[in-house]
Amino acid sequence: MSQQTADNNMDIQHEATKLEKFERVYKKIKHIFIGLFAILACTSVILLAVTVFYFQHLTQSSINMSDESLRLKLVNIAGTQDIDYDNRNILAEYNQSMNPLIVGPQGVNKNVIKALTASEDSLYFKHNGILPKALLRAVGQDVFNSQSATGGSTITQQLVKNQVLTNEKTYHRKANELVLSMRAEQVLTKDEIIYTYLNIVPFGRDYNGNNISGIASASYSLFGKPPSDINVAESAYLVGLLQSPYYYTPYEENGSLKPDNQIQIGLNRQHYVLKRMLVEKKITEHTFKQAEHYNIKQHLLTK
Repeated sequence: MSQQTADNNMDIQHEATKLEKFERVYKKIKHIFIGLFAILACTSVILLAVTVFYFQHLTQSSINMSDESLRLKLVNIAGTQDIDYDNRNILAEYNQSMNPLIVGPQGVNKNVIKALTASEDSLYFKHNGILPKALLRAVGQDVFNSQSATGGSTITQQLVKNQVLTNEKTYHRKANELVLSMRAEQVLTKDEIIYTYLNIVPFGRDYNGNNISGIASASYSLFGKPPSDINVAESAYLVGLLQSPYYYTPYEENGSLKPDNQIQIGLNRQHYVLKRMLVEKKITEHTFKQAEHYNIKQHLLTK
């Protein structure tokens, strides 16, 4: 009996020893993980602080720019001496301008706005100037040097880039673009942003080979009519030019029409815009089919 008791005691001691070893190993592993987590947390905080500091350094001028200075930079259009930029209702100035190439809401067919927002910035009336998902996608493409860049700029960002900044591809410009785009949404309304954008953005060339900017200039130069009179097909075609104006333009440098296969490239882009308008429920299936059958080439102006 005493031998059995001794054996049981030895087993108990052995189990206790194993448990103690396990607890010691567990505590070591726990301390290692806690240490690693602490190091990772501290590193993350430091990196975040450095990033914030660097971002503030890059955007110091944009942060310090006054609201009024930013507003005037955004809405100022070259060659528009009759516009009173001190008028807080800049859309009224566009509507009343004696320059037929400057237009406001009264002078632009609503189909242009539908085509533009559907194909270029479907969340335009919902975002605050930037789209985080699109921005992260663009950053990823930049980091991995992707050849199939899809872009991440909103209409607001494009206006800021054209009116206040430059087209240089640097982190300095991009950082300032983000700050100014969010600020632009505070100093201008959505309509003021989108109509100013339409008045200044390039549309490629006209039938004389001249560079054209603004929706009115594009409408008159390509179809011989004001932007208030263009139909869905023409609206989609003009908006389609914006992604790459001199690639999609139907005119050569001398103003002559490009060969059919090159004009088709612009028509393919028009098809994309129309499809986006349909998907975003800006037009009906019937209107989509009608626009698809509209002969754009037949209505382009030539010398």
